[in-house]
Formats: sequence, C-alpha cells, structure tokens
Amino acid sequence: MKFDKNDQIEYSPNSIRHESAGGFVFFEDDKTHKLFVALLRKSDGHYLIPKGHIKKGEETKDAAVREVREELNLKEVPEIISFLRIDSYTFTLNDSNITHHKNVHLYIFRLNKKAEIRPQIDEGFEATEWIQFEEAVGIISFDKENLLRARQFFYYNKPVKMYRDPTDIKSLIVAIPTYNGGSTISKTLKSLTENLQEIEDSIKKEVIICADHCTDNTISIVENFIKNNKLDDIKFHLINNDSVKGKSNALNKIFSASSGELFCVVDDDVILEEKCLINLIGVLIAQESLRCVFSAWKRLPLQSKNPWKLFWHWILGIKFEINETSKIMRGATMMLRRDNFVYLPAVLNEDQFLQYIYWPQTKEVENSVIYFNSVASISDYYKRFIRIMVGSKQLSKYLVKDRIDECSRALFQRPDYHRILSLPLKLKVPFLIYRFIRFCINLYVNLKIKFINDYEWFRFKQN
Repeated sequence: MKFDKNDQIEYSPNSIRHESAGGFVFFEDDKTHKLFVALLRKSDGHYLIPKGHIKKGEETKDAAVREVREELNLKEVPEIISFLRIDSYTFTLNDSNITHHKNVHLYIFRLNKKAEIRPQIDEGFEATEWIQFEEAVGIISFDKENLLRARQFFYYNKPVKMYRDPTDIKSLIVAIPTYNGGSTISKTLKSLTENLQEIEDSIKKEVIICADHCTDNTISIVENFIKNNKLDDIKFHLINNDSVKGKSNALNKIFSASSGELFCVVDDDVILEEKCLINLIGVLIAQESLRCVFSAWKRLPLQSKNPWKLFWHWILGIKFEINETSKIMRGATMMLRRDNFVYLPAVLNEDQFLQYIYWPQTKEVENSVIYFNSVASISDYYKRFIRIMVGSKQLSKYLVKDRIDECSRALFQRPDYHRILSLPLKLKVPFLIYRFIRFCINLYVNLKIKFINDYEWFRFKQN
C-alpha cells in the first residue's frame, strides 16, 4: 500500500490511523427510475466504491469529490446528495504486525447522466462499471450494508420538484395494476372517474391499467369500460405486464410508460370516496416535506346472507370496529411526486418498502377515504397474512436491519390489552378470538419460513 506524505495519516509505534473519503455515485434513469451505481473492479475480482486518503488540511467532502473523480476518471463534478456515515475498520498488511485504523467518510453523489468512467490501471483496477442497483447489492465487496443505506439516503434526501398550488401541476397519472380483478374493477374505475372529474381541468389526467397475467375476464371488462367511457379530459390505456408476474413489476411498467408529474397508485378492488384524490393532492402540496401520502380505509359491508361468512367477516374485521390500527402505509391508494417514485424490486409489500424508504416523510390523509372488501374466511385471511409476513421478510434483502427495526418500532403498534379488556363483551370476545386465530397463523407461518428455505418464493409465485 502506497502512502503520500500529504495524506492525512497519524503514525504511532504500534498502529497507523488513516482518514479517507469517498462514496456512492448514483445515476437514476429519468424514464424508468432504475438506479445505477459506479463501482471499480480490481484484478482479484472485488468490486469496490471509489475512495482514498484525505489530504492534510482538506475538507472531507472536498476529498470525497476529488477521490471519486480521480478513481473513476470522471470529467463531471458529481452533486453531493447527503453525507452517509463514517465507516471505521482495522486491518494489517502481510509484511507487518502494525494495526491500521481506517475511518472512511462516506458521501452519496448523483450524476444527471450515465457519464463515461474509466479505471486507474496503475492503482490495480481493471474496470469501472455502471451496475444496476439490485445486481450491485449481490456483487459489491465489503460495502453491501452501506450500499443499502446509501440507496435509502439517496431517495430520502435528493431534491425534487415542488408544487405551490394545484395549478402548478401539469399532469396526473393513475396506475392500476390488476390481477384477476374482474369482479371489482368496474366499480373501482367508476369511482376513480368521478374523482378525476373533480380535479382541475388544467391538469392532464391519464389512467393506465396494467393487466398482470390475468386469467379471468378482467381485460374484457376494462376494454368495455374504456369503450363506453370516452372522456375528453381523461385518457384510459390498457397495457399488459408480459414480464415477471407481480404488482411491483406492473407498477414499474406503468411508470416507464407514463410521464405524469404526480403518480397515483389505486388497487383494483377499492372504491374511492368523493374528493379522495383532491385531498391527497392538497396534502402533498401543502406539506412539502412529505414524499408519499395514502388514503384512509373504511370497510364495506359484506354482500352475503351466508351466516358462516357473516360470522368470519365480523370476527376477522373486528379490529376495525375497535380502531386497532397501525401507522403502516396501506398502498391501496397512494400518491407521490414523479421524482419520488422508487424503481421497485420484486417484493410483495411494495407499499411497506416505499414507506421504509421514506418514513417519516409519509402520511395517512384522513379525509381521503377508500372503501375495501374485508376478508370473510380463514383461508382468505391466511393468504393475506402470509403475504404480509413474507413481504416483511423480503425487506431484509433490500434494507439494512437497523432501518427496518427503526420503522417497525415506530409504525407497528401493539394491542392495548388494558383498553381491550375494558370493552363491552360483544366487542371483547370476538377480538380475543381474532387475536387467537392470528397467533396460530403467525406461529405456523413463522415455522414454515424458518424451516423451508424456498417457502417465501413459493408463496410469492402463488400471489
């Protein structure tokens, strides 16, 4: 290892202390929002981030910019988005017993284009590459957790276009990913159309429905709705997700096919209350710090006279009767600025993933209401529950543990059993039955996930 006399290094008899700086250089594709990171490949196959020694008297951020430009042979000056952290570690060299203590001051950078980068051959690098984020997480050496942190910091802190007034907004895209939504989607489209007609005429409104490997009559229902509802101020489009099945992939496809300044996601089985979308827009404009807003839920009554279904609809939905809620984001209807859309990995809980990227810059808008169909059977509850469980486990592949723990502590609320026990008997008994069922399913699913390695991917494919 070569040291320069101007490097910020402190020597002592048994140790050497180094101060270094560098970081993660990101490029985000404007159309798809795919995120790329610039990495260096050494001759031994290791992929590393650009970094190097801070010079004596040099500011850490200046050193980080200099090292990034030198090691990538970068002509452009990257924009500093945020400081990430100081990464500290120790090492020894093969020919010495002296311990080296190294502090690396890590920053997050952005380039507005995928600039040309070249390796410093004399420094032992044989290549520099722009690598898509998901691939980079799998191949980066030593800095995987820092890379995951950097992605979250990048989205959380990057500057985005703000709107002071609804008239500043030029266009709105509504994304509806659908899988076998034939029984519900017509009501969703009807309520959505009514909501869009409430919005300023100056805002261009477009709805893109993505059929995600549907096997029922969803496509014909949507085609008939579009044919029978030709409106001058609202454009409807139906596209197909011909790649990997899943809501996250469908949303990525819709985003790539659109250009609206606001991006709104609506599930195919909800009904939007009057002014639902207007109120989401209003909060997003009024509170500039927010990155994503979402609607409050209300439960639809069960349209059935079957006593067995009515019983389970009552038991499994009792938490809504006693207002046992969490702060977790429910993505059945959510809205964000286009700049804040995150290219989604293949996760089941894309709404939870987005919230864990942006919390505490997310908010439920209480006067923006959607109605949803609650579960009415144990099998349906099991499917929904396991989707949440497996989706939560998947997050560990895309976010660092301390971020997951931080968000989970803040967003998931434990039941207040003192309040529960003080409830009237007609509410207390069904709630305790519900919690017992939840406990049993939770135990069963956790055992499955623990002992069957591919179980989460099996469930992912089934959904």
